[in-house]
Amino acid sequence: MIEDRPKHLMNQAAYGRIPAEPFSVKFDALPDLVRKSLGPLGGIQPVTGAMMKAANNKLKDVPCEAEIKLFRDAGAVFQMVSVVLSIAHMIRQDGVLQGIPYALTLVPASKRDAVDEGNIDFVSKLDIQKLLNDMEPSYVGFDPFSGTYGLYGALSLFIGEKRYNGFLDELGVVVAQYFLVTTYDPNDVLEVALGLPTPKAEEKYGKHRAKRLYKPFTKVEARRLWGAQSPIELFLFQELLLRGKSPSLQMLIFENGGIYPSLYDLWNEDVEFRYTTGLISECDLFFPDEKIAVFCDSTRHHRGAKAQEKDAEIDEKLKAIGVTSVRVQGKQIVDDLKAAADKVCAALNSG
Repeated sequence: MIEDRPKHLMNQAAYGRIPAEPFSVKFDALPDLVRKSLGPLGGIQPVTGAMMKAANNKLKDVPCEAEIKLFRDAGAVFQMVSVVLSIAHMIRQDGVLQGIPYALTLVPASKRDAVDEGNIDFVSKLDIQKLLNDMEPSYVGFDPFSGTYGLYGALSLFIGEKRYNGFLDELGVVVAQYFLVTTYDPNDVLEVALGLPTPKAEEKYGKHRAKRLYKPFTKVEARRLWGAQSPIELFLFQELLLRGKSPSLQMLIFENGGIYPSLYDLWNEDVEFRYTTGLISECDLFFPDEKIAVFCDSTRHHRGAKAQEKDAEIDEKLKAIGVTSVRVQGKQIVDDLKAAADKVCAALNSG
């Protein structure tokens, strides 16, 4: 359960309610690089040269006989992984209700509180795309920040006249599923170029992506992939969406003016990536047209003089490439969300 929701949001009658009618996901609200990064997910992952050779360069979600033999001979073990999308807000566009995403999370299939695993014979008999289309599997009570969730079932069980009485941002919709092979040759993995500005950044980004997507699960737990890093970012994002603003989440900003979406914990976990030549910072929200970067600063990481000096240095580097920094305290977001959003909107209007 997502806690410490600002009163300003809670006082709005329609805040957080799961819709009573069918809806679609606004996938174009995801950054292009994130969509490109996740586009290939499906079937067996990661894709290797050996798989392509066995399939005669025609891979499908359901493995062919040559692939089945390849994995059977290797004694391969698979885990089924769901890509769960969390929704921050609903809009109506061209008469269709659409959900704007704020997080993507990986969840492994489980049985009796353990990660469920199977062999290639199990994989070859299960058409996961048909399962997705027919069932539209979803979670309610899904908190991507803590990795906890409540009920699991078909989306139709949670919407409609007798819809589930819960928060919209705790509805997790399964938008993709894949079979993760637990042992593979990392040197044989086939990956698409992501288009980062330097070879080093491309290498580090790709390795972090592979670590999150292809590292086998050892226990039943959610693994963050992309999106708001904390509830305070979600709350500010929701308030701005309610005001008709549409910032991008978690963006990397380079000295050459390049803006790229980050993956979860890329900035925090990979110190080498953080100090990639030409990389200025990762902001929590970004308005591309106005070139405004918003940072939701927690007291824990931005309180001391050294931290404030570092923040000021980042702000100056951003200013040099025409990007304006707006820093909002996390405590203000929780205590006075309206004032926090007003601060962002004032910067938007000043441009």
